[in-house]
Amino acid sequence: MEENRIRKLVIVGGGTAGWITAAAFARLLGNVLEIELVESEQIGTVGVGEATIPQIIRLNRILGLDEDDFLKHTYGTFKLGIEFVGWGAPGDRYIHTFGETGVSLGNLSFHQYWLRYMQGGGEHALWDYSLHAQAARQNRFARMERVGNTSMSGLAYAFHFDANLYAAYLRKYAEAKGVTRTEGLIERVDQNGTTGHIEKVALEGGREVAGDFFIDCPGFRGMLISQAMGVGYHDWSH
Repeated sequence: MEENRIRKLVIVGGGTAGWITAAAFARLLGNVLEIELVESEQIGTVGVGEATIPQIIRLNRILGLDEDDFLKHTYGTFKLGIEFVGWGAPGDRYIHTFGETGVSLGNLSFHQYWLRYMQGGGEHALWDYSLHAQAARQNRFARMERVGNTSMSGLAYAFHFDANLYAAYLRKYAEAKGVTRTEGLIERVDQNGTTGHIEKVALEGGREVAGDFFIDCPGFRGMLISQAMGVGYHDWSH
């Protein structure tokens, strides 16, 4: 079994996906894995802003990142939900907040009581009872576990930040924990003739990067999973 142990991890592609992967493995398995990330500055990244959901807080805490420092270096801001404009009909606005709306009573969620209220001629929208929606509209935020001494939970939040700066921030973090970055364009992917497993990637200039386990993070190109392994997308347009 020891002969089959994964010793070398190779991550193909940088950006947020690649450096999140590198940072997470370096934090959790850096003491037992050699980690190398291959990327090329000749390949641009997609987009500038990165919209997240609250689960990113769990990732940042696992990595041990200081939230204020992270926001400072990524030009980030807090977000309390995601607003969808014009999805139902022109002029419609719907905000999907990250936290609870109202306070549930007994075994029924708050929105059940609100629906009964509306059937009785109520005039207040559901979002009038949402702390998150009200705070978002007023551009207000505070870190809070609960609302005063009530049973209502505080603000659940995520972030919006510059994706390129976040990748650079995690690169610095990962390299400090021993991750090796290799610059270069991949020309060829070599697979085992019997198992089909990827064994190494060949870069421009002849350099080769071998590994025991490969993770594909090159964005839409899918260099390993699509081009080499032949795993395509399933069309669900129907």
